[in-house]
Amino acid sequence: MLSIMRRQAGSWIIKALLFAIVVVFVFWGVGSFRNRGSNRVADINGEIITYDVYHQAYERLREQYRRVYGNSFDEQMLKAMNLEQQALDQIIQRVLMLQEAKRLNIQATDEILDETIAKIPAFQKNGVFDEAQAEYVLSQNRMTTAEFRNSMREGMIIEKLQALVVNGILATKAEAKEWYDWYNAEADLNYLLFTNQRHKDITLSDDEIAEYFKANENNYLTEPEVKVNYLFFDPLTYKDQIKVSQEDIDTYYQRHQEEFKSEKTVEARHILLKLDANADEKTVAARKLEAEKIYKLAIEGKPFDELAKKYSEDSTKDQGGYLGAFKKDAMVKPFADKAFAMKAGEISEPIRTRFGWHVIKVEKVNEATTQSLEQASNSIRAKLIAEKAKAMAKEKADEIYNSVNEGDDLAAVAQSHQLNIKTTDFFTARNFKEQGISDGKAFADTAFGLKKMSISDTVDLGNGYALLQVVDRREASIPPLETIKEKVRADLSQKRQKEMAKADAEACLAELKKGKSLEEEATAYDLKPLSTGFFKRSGSIPGIGYDPQVSQAVFTLNDSNKLPDKVYEGKQGWYVIQLKARRPPEAEGFEKESGAIITRLTEQKKQATTQEWIRDLKAKGKIEINTKMIK
Repeated sequence: MLSIMRRQAGSWIIKALLFAIVVVFVFWGVGSFRNRGSNRVADINGEIITYDVYHQAYERLREQYRRVYGNSFDEQMLKAMNLEQQALDQIIQRVLMLQEAKRLNIQATDEILDETIAKIPAFQKNGVFDEAQAEYVLSQNRMTTAEFRNSMREGMIIEKLQALVVNGILATKAEAKEWYDWYNAEADLNYLLFTNQRHKDITLSDDEIAEYFKANENNYLTEPEVKVNYLFFDPLTYKDQIKVSQEDIDTYYQRHQEEFKSEKTVEARHILLKLDANADEKTVAARKLEAEKIYKLAIEGKPFDELAKKYSEDSTKDQGGYLGAFKKDAMVKPFADKAFAMKAGEISEPIRTRFGWHVIKVEKVNEATTQSLEQASNSIRAKLIAEKAKAMAKEKADEIYNSVNEGDDLAAVAQSHQLNIKTTDFFTARNFKEQGISDGKAFADTAFGLKKMSISDTVDLGNGYALLQVVDRREASIPPLETIKEKVRADLSQKRQKEMAKADAEACLAELKKGKSLEEEATAYDLKPLSTGFFKRSGSIPGIGYDPQVSQAVFTLNDSNKLPDKVYEGKQGWYVIQLKARRPPEAEGFEKESGAIITRLTEQKKQATTQEWIRDLKAKGKIEINTKMIK
């Protein structure tokens, strides 16, 4: 069946974005690293990595992050992630692993490769490999079958090699117990809070304010500002000129059938009793018995939402177990199969998934529907009119842009074409807001990329198009103290308040270390002694909030040393803490979680071993990097 793929390996075109199809790739290599291009980026034990290979890896990595972060993935984030080094490291690791696999004579046969390809869901129809389907999927992308098979083979070889490296690594029950005790230990604190606002009457002289301003003047540096003239081409202006025929509507409907189909959905509630995936039979049976008792209460007429609030261990318990309406593929299979087989009002017997035992109540069933042409006509007409109107708006914007010359005044251009020119106030790159502009970021980014009196290309602002011209610019500057004196005064006052609150807290801690009680010190500073109650090291601290610094300090304290060496700053001020009590986790909890903990620790040990092994390969290898070739 796969012989055709093998025979035609030099003729098919396949996509480079194989991570969406083949999940076995650990790194982002595509095809061979050999014989591509002439520009050398790296030499790894004599194997040359060209710029073409490096650039492809970089672009794929950038696209992956762009899909994850969407519009928030900007140049600043790109720089912070150092994708250039990430891409190069991935290539180096892959090459070193393949070289090591070759030394150990680790191979992947054609037969095993064919079997793996046949299991790729994207190449299947009705669960069976289909040559035509595979050819269709691959033809949509850019990569020869030889490259595809080679990359698959290398991925399989790397998997074999990694399995060999981590073979026999297993976390012990003792290690799991140690981790469980560490993670689930609890502490209770007594503490005092010295708020920054406790010292309200701060008197500052003009000299002190001036001195502070001089030392911190860069904190008051203004942002660059621009003022812009722009022409906005609103698609709404052209809607009345658009004619859409019934033939246009019919054609659109026929070509976009999926757009008018609504999948079946189920609206449901559930009660979840959590269960570890590796739980023993006794635990599984015990939890099922609990679920059956809840099911019995539900069918006897107890309100399902109240039962969920009382018994469910899912995050939806506060909403009475309400899951909303969902498609079948949105839930794990056993849950979805049961829910979609039920009628509205029915309550299921306990169903087990990898999360535990569920009792389900279906509130409503929304059957799959397909809008008829008649039903869809109005929405299609509106969509076609909007698309054509936007195209006309862009055409008009491009027409005006093509008529201007370097140095032209956009206001004069607008007047000659009888168009309405608009002018913004001065704005920074971060504070731009203009009525009628949908994509303010695109507008601001374009404006700050222009020189004074330059006219932009046509800019898509989401709800229309625009041509921009920067007519004035204010560079970043440090304002005179007189203009911002009150702000500087407020900043210095806050700084002094913070320093004084910290000094009070440190003096208090010193007295506690001399033997004074927390109650005595609370009275001396007119404060109320507070307690947290028991909390875990990874959780939020009652009354204080999530504070890793405090948590870390607390769990180094003990009965013989109840005070830390310093005070801690929080959002509300400074904390003086004192250990009240520590307690270990309950032993029976470990027995319930031990299987999952061992699995997790084993995976962590395997990852750590793999990374250490890769570092060793790098240390022993001869790797030369041409840094000038890295973008």
